[in-house]
Amino acid sequence: MISRNKLLFTSIIVSLMVPFILYKSWSISIWIDSLFLVGLLLLIICSIMILIEGDFFTAFIKSSKHFLYRMSKKEQVIRESEKRPNHTVIYRKNFPSRKNFFEIGILFCVISLTVSIFSFI
Repeated sequence: MISRNKLLFTSIIVSLMVPFILYKSWSISIWIDSLFLVGLLLLIICSIMILIEGDFFTAFIKSSKHFLYRMSKKEQVIRESEKRPNHTVIYRKNFPSRKNFFEIGILFCVISLTVSIFSFI
């Protein structure tokens, strides 16, 4: 489990390094842009965790295995001779740090959008 403080500190360090990697220079406006990008990346990571927890890909994997099982006569013969069942074991994955990724991602996006709006005015 990733602690909130460790994730926040790492994200701020990454947002300070991104301008040097992408733009080869550093300014406050470029840093605000990179802060938004890091926040967006954290939100995408959180969304992927939600998809994995919700067994979104399990249906695709099961249907692919079932299709390949039906197409392969050799596999059918092996399964029937060993008397193995067709269904497989389903594993549940739980990400306890998903909330931290979401909160810090939203915080970075809101801060960068707020600073961008007020600097434009």
